[in-house]
Formats: sequence, C-alpha cells, structure tokens
Amino acid sequence: MENKYWKFSSDCEGFLSQIAFDFLELPLEEDIYHYIGEKIGQMVSGSLVFISTYEIDLNVFRIKSVNGDPQKVQSLQENFTNDYLADLAVKWSSLSESARKALSENQLHRVKGGLYSALGGQLSREECQRIQELLGTGEIYTTGFKWDEQIYGSATIFLDAQEKLEDPEALLTLVNLSSVALKNRTAERALLASEEKFRKLFNNANDAIFLHQLTEDGVSGNFVEVNSVASQILGYTHEELLNMSPRDIEDIKSFNESKRMADRVKENKITFETTLMSKDGRKIPVEINTHIFTLNQDKLSLSIARDITERKKMEEEIKVSLEEKEMLLREIHHRVKNNLMIISSLLNLQSRYITDKEVLDVFKDSQNRARSMALIHDRLYQSSHLKRINIGDYILTLASDLFRIYAIAQDRVELNFDLEDVMIDINTMIPLGLIVNELLSNCLKHAFPNDRSGRIDIAFQGENEHYQLTVADDGVGFPENLDYRNTKSLGLRLVNILTDQIDGKMELKQDKGTQFTIEFKEKKYVYK
Repeated sequence: MENKYWKFSSDCEGFLSQIAFDFLELPLEEDIYHYIGEKIGQMVSGSLVFISTYEIDLNVFRIKSVNGDPQKVQSLQENFTNDYLADLAVKWSSLSESARKALSENQLHRVKGGLYSALGGQLSREECQRIQELLGTGEIYTTGFKWDEQIYGSATIFLDAQEKLEDPEALLTLVNLSSVALKNRTAERALLASEEKFRKLFNNANDAIFLHQLTEDGVSGNFVEVNSVASQILGYTHEELLNMSPRDIEDIKSFNESKRMADRVKENKITFETTLMSKDGRKIPVEINTHIFTLNQDKLSLSIARDITERKKMEEEIKVSLEEKEMLLREIHHRVKNNLMIISSLLNLQSRYITDKEVLDVFKDSQNRARSMALIHDRLYQSSHLKRINIGDYILTLASDLFRIYAIAQDRVELNFDLEDVMIDINTMIPLGLIVNELLSNCLKHAFPNDRSGRIDIAFQGENEHYQLTVADDGVGFPENLDYRNTKSLGLRLVNILTDQIDGKMELKQDKGTQFTIEFKEKKYVYK
C-alpha cells in the first residue's frame, strides 16, 4: 500500500479479516504474542512495539515480544538482551491512573513522561532518555488486551519521532481481535493442561481404569478409554480393549452379579468385588469402584479396578488360620470340660466313702461347682461363638441339672424363669455361672426343708451391657441375725467374692422368703 498509515478501507478490512482468520488457524505452539506484535508493527509502520503478558498472580506486566521496525528492533537488541527486557516487570500499581483506566477498557492511552512512565519507573530516567534518543522515539501509546473482565496483556507502541498515530480505530479493532484470541489461547492452554494432568493421572494410576458407554436401559457398550495398567493386567493391547466391553473381560458369574449391582446404583457410586479374565485365561480378583454419570447426553460408567489377588491370598490364609485356631480352641474347651467332669466324677466316687453329712455336703458342693464350670466349656464347645455364651440357655440347663442332683421334684418346688437371650463373655460368664450355681444350690438345700413346697424365680435382664440377675424363693428365709456379707458359709463367701470380681453390686431382700439381686455392667475385654 502507498499510504503510510492504515485507513478504514477495503484493504484495511481485508487485512483485519485475514488476521481474524489467522487467529483461528494459529497453531498452539506458535508464539501468539509475537504474531500480535508483528501485525501491530505492520499497521503502524516505523514503530517499535512491546507486547507484554499480564501475570495476574503477581499483578505485573512482563515483556514477551519486541516487534516493529527491523532497524529499531536490531538497535534495541544490540544494546539490551532479550533476557534483560523479559526481566522487566511493570507493576500495575506503578502505572498512572489514566494508564490503568485505558488498560482496563481497551482504550488507547498516550503516555506522558515517555519511556520512564511507560515502564512504570523500572529503568532510570537517564537510561530511558538514552533509549528514546537511540530509537528516535516520539509519541508512546499503550493499550490493554481485555475480554470478559480479564486482562491478558498490553501493547506499548513507540512511534517514530516524525510520525503521528492517524488510525486509532483500526488499531483498536486489531487490539480487540487480539484480546479475543488471547482469551481463547488461554482457555486452550488451560484445557490442554487439564487434559494433560488428567491423562498423566489416568495413565500413571496404580489401578486399572475403564471408561465405557451405557445404553438407556443400562447395557454396557464398548470401552471408550482404558489406561495402561488395564492393558498390563489383562494382557490386551490398548486397541484390543477399545473393541471390547465389560462382558468380554469379566467372568460370566461375576459379570451378572456386578450388572445387578450397577442396575441398583444408577447415577450413584458403588464399590464391589468381581473377577476379571485375562487374555491368557487367568482369573483376577478385583475391587471395583464405579461411578455412573452423564456427559454431553451420553451415559458413561467410570470404573477403577484394583487387583486384590494378594489381599485374597492373605484373607484365605487368615481364614485357614482362624479355622485352625477355632478347631484348637474347641478342642481345648472340650478337654477342659472333660477334665472338670472327671474331677466331678472323682468327687462323687470319693463321697461314697464319706459318712459325715457335713463333709458329704462339701464334696457335693465342690462337685456342683466343677459341673457348673464344665457346663460353660461345653456350651462354648458347641457354640458358633467361642468367647460368648447365651446366659438364658446356660441357666436353664444348670437349673435342670441341680434339680436332678438334689432330687427335688418339680411338682413340689415350682421353678420359674424370666430370662433374656443375652450373650455374655466367657470372662464374665465363669464367675457369673458360679454365682448362679451357689444361689440356686442354696435355695434347693435350705429354703424348703421337710418336703416343704414352694417356688423359685430366676430372672436375667439387661440393656446396653447393664445386667441384673435375680434369684428368689418363698422358702423359710435366712436367719435374722445372719450377715450375708460376712459369713462363714463358703457358698455365700464365694458369691461375694465373685460379685466383686465382675464389679457388681449385690442386694438381699427377706420379705416372704429370700431374694438376691446382683447388678453389674459387663467389662470390655481385650484379646491379644
């Protein structure tokens, strides 16, 4: 063109249209700041153009490209390196109010104070004056690249001393085009960075990741994407897996189960275990975390599969070990029960040679205590839980045995129960069983003399590990002067000692017979 400055002519419009098209086609790797500087330099001939980026976190402008008149660019580079210029950070706060307004509104601002003001005082006045004289600088203009309330950078134009800016409207049109291009480039780079971050996370994850489509009725389609771990675990190439679906890699039984679970979760997350089949036929147990969601009207399922082969091996080893220990513990309970029954039988045999009634009663009491403890181990041996016993079942069996031992006819002494099915720890159960044995034996031996008829009530209730045991009879009662807490009776002394052992409280009522009530809270036992 013959004109030195651009006018709003068909040529100018064609130039700007070409720039708009170039911005759309500009490769991401090409320096957009350099391109903008070149085009501004072509529009304002004889000028020198600084294109700066705006670093929002530091609130500074930093020179990214120097363009314009080749001689001036060369002269500047001979006196200052590009690194030197790039290190110049012009603070937003160092600019004049009018300059900040122009940058914020995409206006052209004529800088008063020359290069020193344009650079926000980053260079000395003397050095700025020397550069202006070297470049033959006249008027200086600055404007900002802003779009949607976001500043992306600025352009500073140093006109030749002999020139004036005659076409600001054309220049501002180019600035606006550049603002949109910088906005799009920033968004593209952010998207690429996000995609790259996702891809690194996707491919560097320790677990296999599968993304596949779902039809409207929930049928699994082919995989849309899989990571490298999925290929490594299953032995298929990336391309092979993209031509497959979950049905192709899951054991059929596991697939049907996982599909039923997926049908239940719909749009939510779920974690479940299944079995994958590798290319060579190996079964791989995995734990899958699945999230079903909608993206661009497509229903997708994202699944993260963790190989739990080693965990399954350990679980199986633990299971076998527990079964062995359970078998051993059952055998121990069985042997302890047998040994206690042997002791009871020996006491029974020995008692046949005793004629003294008092001594005979001592032998019988000892025999009953051994039997009450043997009953606990027998219940543990037969129970599915090797550390806890159903107290209701235990009391029913113990009472039946004691009635038989003391030859008490149940039509003479009525026995009533109010027992809750509560599981009690063996460490509490052994002293508690002996307490029940002593109190019930005491009723059977002393409450109903001379074939007196009567009634015995045994109750056990509890809530939130607070329990109450009651053994009552309507027999002759205790002697009035008997202190049950300080007695020579071995049975009552045992009851007091064992009640203290379980941190319980015992109360005696003697209204129409005898009633013992023991309240306690079960202790927390730690097994190592």
